[in-house]
Parts: sequence; C-alpha cells; structure tokens
Amino acid sequence: MHFALSLRIFICSVLLLFFKQAFSQKNDNNIQYESFKGIVSKAELNDEIKEKMQQVQQFLSNEKLEGILLSKNNNFSWITAGIGDNHILITSAIGDASVLIMKGGKKYLLANNTEVAHLMEEDLKGLGYEAKGYDWFDGPNTSDKKMAIIKKLSGGKTIGSDIEYGDLKVIEGDFAPLRYQLTPAEIKKYKWVGQQATEAVTATAKLVKPGMTEREMETILSNELMNRGLRPTVLLIGSDERLLDYYHYPPTDKKLQKYVFLNLCARKWGLVASVGRYVYFGDVPADLKKSMKASATISANMQAATKQGAKASEIFEQTKQWYARQGYADYWKYIHVGGGISYNERDWLASSDSKEVVHNNQAFAWNPFTQRALSFDTFILTKDGIVNITKADGWPVIPITVNGKVYDMPDILTR
Repeated sequence: MHFALSLRIFICSVLLLFFKQAFSQKNDNNIQYESFKGIVSKAELNDEIKEKMQQVQQFLSNEKLEGILLSKNNNFSWITAGIGDNHILITSAIGDASVLIMKGGKKYLLANNTEVAHLMEEDLKGLGYEAKGYDWFDGPNTSDKKMAIIKKLSGGKTIGSDIEYGDLKVIEGDFAPLRYQLTPAEIKKYKWVGQQATEAVTATAKLVKPGMTEREMETILSNELMNRGLRPTVLLIGSDERLLDYYHYPPTDKKLQKYVFLNLCARKWGLVASVGRYVYFGDVPADLKKSMKASATISANMQAATKQGAKASEIFEQTKQWYARQGYADYWKYIHVGGGISYNERDWLASSDSKEVVHNNQAFAWNPFTQRALSFDTFILTKDGIVNITKADGWPVIPITVNGKVYDMPDILTR
C-alpha cells in the first residue's frame, strides 16, 4: 500500500516536472513569432532588426542625438520587424507605448504599467528591451514620469522623437526614409500581405450582388481581411453614380445596381498593401471600357518609369502627359496619382515639387484615375524589375505594352 502510494506520488511528480518544462520551453519563445511561420524565419527577423538598429545608430550619429523615442505605430512595427505592436486605439497613429533607443545600443520600453506586461512578455520578449514603467495617471498633465525617465536616461542630452513631445527634437521627417527601402525579410512579408489583401478583395468581388448596400459589402470585405489576419486601414466602396460623382467613397446605405469599386489598404506587421478592383453586373458600356483601358495604360507607363534613380517629380510630369494622350488631360487634378508605400498608406505623394528619388527594394502604389475608372496595384521595385504583390491569378487583365514589356493591368470583373 505504501509502495503504491509512493509510486503514484513519483508518477505525479514526473508528470508535473514534464508539464512545467514543456510550459517553460513554450514560453521561451515569443508568441508573436507564430504568425511568421512559413513566411520568414526567426533568424531572418533577427537579421532585419540588427540591420535596422545599425541604421538607427548611424542616424543618431548623423543627427547628433543621444537617443530616439519612437511612439508612432509604424515606427514601432518597423524597428521590431513587425513582431511588436504598440497600438490600442485603432484610429490613432500613435501607440500607447514607446521605445527609446540610445546611442550605443541600449533599448528601453517606455509605457504605463497597464501595457508593460503584455508588451514585454509577448511582443518584445527576447528582443533586448528593458522596461521602464510608470503609473497610468502620471501623464503629461501631472508629473509626467515618462519624460522624467527620458531625462534621466539621456543625462539631459538631446533626444529625438517621431512625435511632438515636450522639448524633444521632432525628427520624423528625416527619419521616415529609413523605412522606405525594404530588407529581404520585409519583402517576403510584404508579398504575403499583398497576396492576402488581394485574395480578400477577390473573394468579396465574387460574393457581392445587386441589392446589397455599400455597408453590407464593407462588412464582407472586412470579414475577408480579418479572417486572413489583416486589419483594414482604408475601406472605400462606391457604386454606380457615386463612381461618377466622387473620387473617394466612404460606404453608405446606397444599394448596388450594376457597378461597384472595392478599395482597401490593409496592414499586418506594420506593412500596408493597397489594392482596388471593379465589378460590373452585365455588359460593360463602351465608354467605361475606354476609361478603364486609359487608366490601365497610364498606370502601366508609371510602373515602367519607376526605375532606380528616377525622380518622383519627373514621373509626375510624365504622368500628366500620359493623361493627355489618353484624352483625360485634367483628370490628374481631381485626385492624387499615388506614390511610395510601406509602413504608411502612402509614404509620399508624387507632385511637381516632390524631392523623392526612386530606390530599389522600395514599394509603390500608383493610382491614376479617369472617368469612373482607377487602376493600381502595390508593387516593389527590385534589382530584377517590378514585383507586383497584389496581382490576382484568374482576375481579368488588360495587357498594356510599354517599351516592349507587357504589363497585365487589372480589368473590370464582369458577372
């Protein structure tokens, strides 16, 4: 009897030790790595972070800063390779936590204690950050413990910030270009984001039908995105006469009759893919076919002009000429023609006074518009040429030849 009891105790002890070790082993890994499986490895993400930390250190040296405080959602995602996410309020570009990166490489999480635990144990685990927490009620209107922490860590030396905060030096305009050129790991992730965003639009295009309201279609598109792990940052859905009367289409209770535009920007790991597609029920009118081909032709020419070293201002001036050649000379005035894209819906917009220059491993979303028809995809310029990350297999295309190369531009899906 004593032997049986001892045996049971021994077995329970072994099982308890096994489960404890298994649980500890599981928690040695950052839970956020799970979403990257099959896309990029942990080693690739670590290499991405290492490269970005080197860029930040060079930036601090160039700008003569002791450190930099990153509070915006896009910068938080960028510096953590998309592993970290500091957003709570979906509609805000500024997160509820910041990272402070010091000259020399020390890294701190600055957040109120409400946020510290989940960020350190889930988002930043194993990334080398030290937490500096404070009470939620010690904000800028009281004692501002966050600023006190920054002053202590910096020894009173100059700290840069991507937002206006106290007397810190605002550096976002100079810092933003660091995000534009993508690392190999970012390109892998971006391709996945673009594919999933496109699949969500394609699936929605096959589900919508006449009689649905634009808001009902918005629900379908949101669901398709969220089921794929993406969050919408822009959802524009316009139908019929709204496509003629306006240029942006916040969804309404208007019911679809024949023609609808599904347009989104979707984000995951901080990276934003932008895509738009049209659906027509019945035979597409000749004038609509004409304008769709015109937009596709302009867009294809813009993609062809997107080459290493090209000036955004020159591409824009050429774009105005392409509009005119298609018979829509003034349409570039009605809505912007697009620009760079990465951790923002648009990093910058092309215009006559743009200072931007095109780089390899940079993403773009040109979106020229003619009457009731807009054409664009999200693509990455690599050393081997353009990689369209929002191209959908099976979607109808308009082949446009520019300088001997064929660009398959999205056409209107007819149902």
